[in-house]
Amino acid sequence: MRYSETPGGGAGAPRAVVLMLIGVAMAACRSYEPRPLDLRAARDAWLARGAADEAALRLAQRLGEAEGDDTPFDPSDGLTLREAEPVALVFNRELRVTRLELGVARAGADRAGGWSDPVLGVDFERILTGVPNPWVVGGTLGLTLPISGRTGAERDRADAELAAEVCRVAAREWATRGLLRRRWVEWSAQSARAGLAEALIDQLRAIADLAGRQEDAGVLSRVDARVFRVELAIAELDAGVARAGARELRLGLLDVLGLAPTADVVLIESVAFDARPASPEASLEQMGARHPEIRAARAEYEVAERSLRLEVRKQYPDLSVAPGLASDEGNERVLLGLSLPFPLWNANRRGVAEASATRDVARGRFESLYEHLGSRLAVAMTRLESERRVREAVETSVLPLADEQWAEARRAAELGRVDPLLQLQAIRSFHEARIRLVDALAAEALGAIEIEELRGPPPGPRNGPALSAGVTNGDKP
Repeated sequence: MRYSETPGGGAGAPRAVVLMLIGVAMAACRSYEPRPLDLRAARDAWLARGAADEAALRLAQRLGEAEGDDTPFDPSDGLTLREAEPVALVFNRELRVTRLELGVARAGADRAGGWSDPVLGVDFERILTGVPNPWVVGGTLGLTLPISGRTGAERDRADAELAAEVCRVAAREWATRGLLRRRWVEWSAQSARAGLAEALIDQLRAIADLAGRQEDAGVLSRVDARVFRVELAIAELDAGVARAGARELRLGLLDVLGLAPTADVVLIESVAFDARPASPEASLEQMGARHPEIRAARAEYEVAERSLRLEVRKQYPDLSVAPGLASDEGNERVLLGLSLPFPLWNANRRGVAEASATRDVARGRFESLYEHLGSRLAVAMTRLESERRVREAVETSVLPLADEQWAEARRAAELGRVDPLLQLQAIRSFHEARIRLVDALAAEALGAIEIEELRGPPPGPRNGPALSAGVTNGDKP
């Protein structure tokens, strides 16, 4: 390389090379592009969502294949609980954010383990006296050769972090399905209570009309007749409260689905929920093999393992090579610099020790989670058996007796023998028995849902972590 000799000296060619390298480096950098928030677009997208979405249809097909259920997805005649689950997996707001966070881990894994950027170094020196060309100019381009294997360990850790994030998405999806099922049963039960409250009003209104006619005929006193009117007013108030509660629970259900409160969707009530039959031992085995949180804990432990491996690799040095050119008193020279850190005092001992301790913490979290979920499963199965016995007792004992009492009271009223206390007691017993049945069915269903959630997703040919993790922003399954 030739250098220009000017008054004051200098080297034009090295300067040109330096400027060219800087220009290439700047051209390789990404430019910033702002993306401002658009509240109107977000609101319009929220209001435009519906159950009959193409993304929900495709995801319903995937879920059906994974779980061996070939029931068609058709929300046009009303949305059932089974049809609502893919809708929630697509549109649930927390899941959409979780999947966007998964994109951060995926971006990191795609770009992990790269070589360090080259380092451009330029040295200038001027000899003050005695030489015709007083400038000494040198330039080097430093490269780090990853002979320690650190880059491969970084890629392995990034892949493990991505796998752990996928498992966390799967766990969040499964938890969302469990939440949807609980909310669905609670809303269905409250809607059933509101319907029973409306039926009670009709019954009280009929008997109050009969009592009014008997009061007019002088058969029934005004005080006794007023009892029915008071009970009717109380029942109307309770019915209003029950209807308000059902409306509130429906709005909460739409929120889990990710739909707007004004969404035009018909939800089909369903209080019952059947868990897959299995013994406590089999259920515990299923939980250990399939529960998404346990899978996520396993993935977190794998991250800790690979992090320790990376810290161990960091003990070993990488070779830095810095070739370059220089001009010394007009003479051209070729430079080559080598540097190799010597792991004598530091040797990344702190990083290795902390990563080893972190691995122990990950192991402890895995074992603690398994024990916690196993205890919850045992309690849930015991509770479910008790709730099943309560429901059977209501169906076989309480409900028939209340029906018989109410039938006898109606027959007596039709014959003109109206005993206010007897009539009210019969109506209350009839109504309370049905409320108890709804409560028992709901409690049993919630217990079955908890057991199903603790066992984990059902096995299937495509039932892997984050079955719907390919859904992004609610529109791309």
